[in-house]
Amino acid sequence: MPGLFTFWWSVISTIIGVILLCVTLWQTKAARDEKKRSNSQVKIWMQDANGISLAMQRIIRDNLDGRYSSTNDIANAVFALQTAAFALYQSLYEERCVTEKEYKEQQKKIQEEFEKLKQPTTSISK
Repeated sequence: MPGLFTFWWSVISTIIGVILLCVTLWQTKAARDEKKRSNSQVKIWMQDANGISLAMQRIIRDNLDGRYSSTNDIANAVFALQTAAFALYQSLYEERCVTEKEYKEQQKKIQEEFEKLKQPTTSISK
């Protein structure tokens, strides 16, 4: 009887060990995949930030070289750059751990602010 108990104990412990090994391998693969995805995303964010930096330098250089005929030209260039900066901000924000409710509230506030900025302004033409 003690030999039979030992045999079954060995079989059960081996099966449990194999199951735990499979779970460990699965978790390791999932962690590696997540790390690869995270590294890829960080590289994309770095490229976006670098692009924004280069665009700002270009606006400054063009302004110093007198390539803009009015402040509206500069404002349009900065506004175009702002959309790229906002896209980067949005991507970083979405990566954070926020609830869906918080995200929707933030999107609503951003949309309201955008609508306020979109209101036509009167300009004096000569």
